[in-house]
Amino acid sequence: MKGLELFFNQYVPNWQQESFLLAVSGGVDSMVLLESFFQLKKKIETIHFSVVHIHHHLRKESDEEEEMVRNFCGERNISIEVYHWEQGFEQTAGIEEKARKFRYQKLKDSMKKNNARYVVVAHHADDQAETVLMKLTRGSTIEGVAGMKSIRPFSEGYLIRPFLTVDKEDLYEYASIHQIPFKEDLTNQSLEYTRNRFRKEIIPLFKLENSKFNQKIHEFTKTLQEQQEVILILANQWMEQELLDLHNGWSWNKERYIKQPVGLQKVILVELSKKLGGLLSAKNVLDIQEAIISDTSQMSLNLPKGWIFQKRYDQLSIIKELKKESIYQEIIVEGFESADIVLSEDESISFKAEQGWEMFVSMEDFPLTIRRRKQNDRFLLTENQHQSIRRWCINQKIPKEEREKLWIVENSSKEIIAILGFRKTQSLSKRKETDRIRIVYRKKEEVLSC
Repeated sequence: MKGLELFFNQYVPNWQQESFLLAVSGGVDSMVLLESFFQLKKKIETIHFSVVHIHHHLRKESDEEEEMVRNFCGERNISIEVYHWEQGFEQTAGIEEKARKFRYQKLKDSMKKNNARYVVVAHHADDQAETVLMKLTRGSTIEGVAGMKSIRPFSEGYLIRPFLTVDKEDLYEYASIHQIPFKEDLTNQSLEYTRNRFRKEIIPLFKLENSKFNQKIHEFTKTLQEQQEVILILANQWMEQELLDLHNGWSWNKERYIKQPVGLQKVILVELSKKLGGLLSAKNVLDIQEAIISDTSQMSLNLPKGWIFQKRYDQLSIIKELKKESIYQEIIVEGFESADIVLSEDESISFKAEQGWEMFVSMEDFPLTIRRRKQNDRFLLTENQHQSIRRWCINQKIPKEEREKLWIVENSSKEIIAILGFRKTQSLSKRKETDRIRIVYRKKEEVLSC
């Protein structure tokens, strides 16, 4: 078909020497694609291509489509592989997505088998218009509204769409002139499916308003995709500098994030979604963005498949939800210890260490009880004022997760005398400390840096 060479010159370096894998269903678009490659090979013998046909076992006409594609390839000595989705007739829900996953997996398998760098599909201008309008109607990210790309990474190579600027009417005309056989999918006539309603009822109204509607959609998507490329570069540069990898997700600073243009902020969230395998919907992105700019200092949002967005004052994160376990512990310290006392995998106290957060006690304070905090713990904030540790944590903007892990130090009189790593409290006792004993609290990273 006219324009195939122009497409290759623009998108495929050294295409005359490349190997292509054509996804051929038997519809007019894929059969015209197949005939176009056949004619191109007559002209340029060094080009290589083969065909993959997927039999989904969803319609009784599928057998006829397979036979037609096999015969067409056999008459022209074109290599063809056919894959059968035997489970197709058993499916009752999510059929389109399951079929798509099977189809794309078999294309990847065939790419490796045939050493092909490019998979070629026959999406055309009408497909693009339908996709863009459906995305707009359902709600989508800018990347989604920007439509299908002419070329994108796929497996270890690329997926290309050389017909994206070709109207389906032109494909029918080409098939008629060159007597190319094809099969119409009868389900494409049913208004039960959303895409068919757009194809049959909505898009014709747009074309009545402007006969060049498909061309305008192409110009629109091309502009969006070009602008998206620039934004993606900026977003990924920001993420490289600001995103902190956690063992169960990622975190970043709120203030530095909201200094970016709002459009860039949302693209950053979309790029984060890609790290999650594309789990976040457009609504998820909007919900996260609203949570970030809200006045609420701490909040969480449940995301798909156990992921959680968390806002803890100036710290933002997307993490995988971990199974919560009881963390209450209690350790009695009778007196001096020659070795470190291990509080947790990452924390310890020592009477010998030179560096770390420190406090002083007297002999009369022993035995000490070092324990995780309890819900109703209170301490002497000033000489005449008690305060709950919960309220103190809120005032100090200590995130909820850290509050649950705080270590509290009690003396022999059960007075709270310290919150390890944060504060030494006022003492109710008026006794003199004749022997000051230094205790050093250290976290793992502090120990390693000493």
